[in-house]
Amino acid sequence: MNVFNNILASISFFSEDGLNNVPITGITKLVKILIETFSIGGLIAVGIILFTLVLKVLPLPLDIYSRAANKKNALKMEKMRPQLEKLQKQYANNKQLYTQKMMALYKKEGYSTFAACLPTLFTLVFFIIVITAFNKYSTYANLNTFNEMAKAYNAGIVEQVNEMEDLEIVLNDEVITGYKTGATVRFKTDSTLTDDEKNALSEKIVKAAQDKAADCYFEESKKMKFIWVKNIWIPDLPWKKAFVSESDYNSLFTYSKGMFKRATIDSDIKGKENYELLTGSDKLKDVKNQPNGYLGLVIISIASMLVQQIIMTKSQKAQMELQSVDGANGQAATTAKMMTWMMPIMFGVFSFMYSGAFSLYLIVSTLFSLATTTIINLIVEKVFVKKAMQEEEEKQKARFKHLNKDE
Repeated sequence: MNVFNNILASISFFSEDGLNNVPITGITKLVKILIETFSIGGLIAVGIILFTLVLKVLPLPLDIYSRAANKKNALKMEKMRPQLEKLQKQYANNKQLYTQKMMALYKKEGYSTFAACLPTLFTLVFFIIVITAFNKYSTYANLNTFNEMAKAYNAGIVEQVNEMEDLEIVLNDEVITGYKTGATVRFKTDSTLTDDEKNALSEKIVKAAQDKAADCYFEESKKMKFIWVKNIWIPDLPWKKAFVSESDYNSLFTYSKGMFKRATIDSDIKGKENYELLTGSDKLKDVKNQPNGYLGLVIISIASMLVQQIIMTKSQKAQMELQSVDGANGQAATTAKMMTWMMPIMFGVFSFMYSGAFSLYLIVSTLFSLATTTIINLIVEKVFVKKAMQEEEEKQKARFKHLNKDE
């Protein structure tokens, strides 16, 4: 009879309370709702792209102000270059005095050192909030896949048991702390099946339920694909499997404090056993060994950020070279050169650590910023040049007017 108990325990139901222990509230919940709402055709990647664009458009007025202010400062700095270079030579051995003279010139020309600080600070805070929300949501999404598989597994059992006279579903009276009331499949007392027949029938039920769970996974996986990336909620890395591995599953299991614990009263089910039971279908054998990606999103995120940093460094070259008496060897210029490489490296690290979804967010966000920066710079430069030409014309008119009076 112990043999039968073990077999029957293996076809007990999964609890469907796994996600109740996942902290998805506040900003994370809002991110989830927006991404799923924007997921045209059920494709999460499309939802992430549209979600990112919305996030970039909302603070766009502030972003435009910041980038316009930076461009104006860059153009004003170029205009002051001859005077500042002269001051650099004049006060080469007196950094403090050079700074005083520089600040006086800034004031005269209307150069603002704090024009873009507040928008930049806002962008940084916003980025930290989003990265935290994405990390929690990616965990939730992977847990949700297993929850859906567990539901399909349960439905597969119910479907078969209802068609068999020798089996019945019994609800357990006891309630496991943190989980729903359990249910167990068992053979009826008047069953005429032999022991071997009971074993074979139990194995058949489990296999059919596992196939149902596998079919559910294939349906869920369609939503998570993005070009070459098979699971957008896992990093785009060749050594990461598209199907959540047993060790990663156990991490999720611990994270949610025992999700999918089978609702049997007399046994303590471990995460490994749950994983093997839920993913035991032969349909999943090949899927479990497929690489999730090929570093594509990682490379693109690094390359896009590198391009953005190069453009930014180039546009702020005058500020970096003239903010210190040391010129191109000054601290500001050195810091700018370091950031040109540090930011892409940091984005690469994020792409390695976090999901492909977050890498996609970084790429779309960076490309949008590149486009808006280019457009804003062109407009500001055109306006600035036009204004400079008008001022020059007015000076020429005033000069000729003065000459005419002298004559």
